[in-house]
Amino acid sequence: MIETQNSLIEFLEKAYELTTMALKLVQKQDIDKLNEVLANRERVINIMESLSERLSLHQKNQDPNLVEAFNNQVNQVITKISTMDEIIMDCLEHEKSKTQFEIAKTFKNKENFKGYNLNNIK
Repeated sequence: MIETQNSLIEFLEKAYELTTMALKLVQKQDIDKLNEVLANRERVINIMESLSERLSLHQKNQDPNLVEAFNNQVNQVITKISTMDEIIMDCLEHEKSKTQFEIAKTFKNKENFKGYNLNNIK
């Protein structure tokens, strides 16, 4: 059980590092590297879920106080990761809105320019 707890903590730390890296990349607007980091983070989270399920089976026979203390530590890290996820999502939503505006502006300019194209006479 201790081995599983240590593995879970190790992967939680890795998920936290990857989330921090993702936050920095989204602020730099480096979307390609952000996608790579988020894909790696997703793999880490899948491993964590597997470890968590295995750990929950072992925790049924353990001291409830120790189990609760460990779970509280895990929840604190997950809360921090979740907070950073919200910031990342807000940044991505802003980028999405900005990109949609640029596409609409380009389309409108293209439509306006068509009216000045004298070579295209019908």
